[in-house]
Amino acid sequence: MTPLRAWADAAGHGRLPAVPAPDDDALDVDALIDRGCELADLGDHEQALGFFRLAAVHGDPVALFDLGNSLTALGREDEAVVAYERAAAGGEDDAWLNLAHVLAQLGRWADAERAARSALDAGDTKAWTVLGDALEAQGRTVEALRTLRSAAERGDARAALALAHRLLDAGRQLEAWHWAQASADAGDVVAAATLAAWRWDETRDPALEPQLRAGAHVHEDARTGLAALLRATDRVEDARAVLEEGALLGELASWLPLGNLYRDELGDDVAAAAAYRAGIEGGDLHSHHNLGVLLLDAGDVDGAIEHFSIAAAGGDDLAARVLREVLAEDD
Repeated sequence: MTPLRAWADAAGHGRLPAVPAPDDDALDVDALIDRGCELADLGDHEQALGFFRLAAVHGDPVALFDLGNSLTALGREDEAVVAYERAAAGGEDDAWLNLAHVLAQLGRWADAERAARSALDAGDTKAWTVLGDALEAQGRTVEALRTLRSAAERGDARAALALAHRLLDAGRQLEAWHWAQASADAGDVVAAATLAAWRWDETRDPALEPQLRAGAHVHEDARTGLAALLRATDRVEDARAVLEEGALLGELASWLPLGNLYRDELGDDVAAAAAYRAGIEGGDLHSHHNLGVLLLDAGDVDGAIEHFSIAAAGGDDLAARVLREVLAEDD
């Protein structure tokens, strides 16, 4: 994906120029895109839209691509699809991958498949993962594995890692490790981080600390593995710093272990509850269970039952067992 281009005003960021009227014959498309990118980089996607829309009046594909990015950031996926489609049709090949991802978010798997294949045809190997997801979602599991394997055998590191994840999900651990290693050997830093995390889960070997540290900034599981290692070797404050950094970066995987650390190591149930709730907000099912345990210990049986029920309904077997025990005691 082409990164958004930044533009700095020598006079400072505080004064924004007025958006020129759409019928202005002197539209400077590049300047409009640059100003929109500056706003987008600052997180102000609402204002950025105005500049991108104006720059895209005559169909500029770069402006349409950036417009799609800001619409996606604002959760307006249906509009983003239109922008990306127009950008791709105009020759902005980077738009195909973003289009595939948005279509996948919308559950439009057949369309996501077509966009992913177009991205691959344009040379964007990052599309292998979304293509695999699209095939899997359409019930074409064998085809998904075959497609990824074919690319991996041709030396595509991203495809090899995507294949490794699918093989692991299918319970084919040795094959999964083989392809993750192949991806790492080809120089994929995420694959190397993934392997470090898998090895930590398998062995709990403290000697993995250098690999986990190297991978913590590119893979959430490597970060949580590093935190677990630090906590296991009595470096609680270091573990806390690692997890809090992950939480600040928006990494969902950090919230549950951070809540556990606050509660078990620091005795701070208020901070623990806040961490669990942040995990819940991000979609982590297991945070419901841990918050339920905290509430139960605090005497809030009804609140605990609510969270155990949500976790159990989502497939958390431990939460289901605890829920049955709590309900039995309540009777």
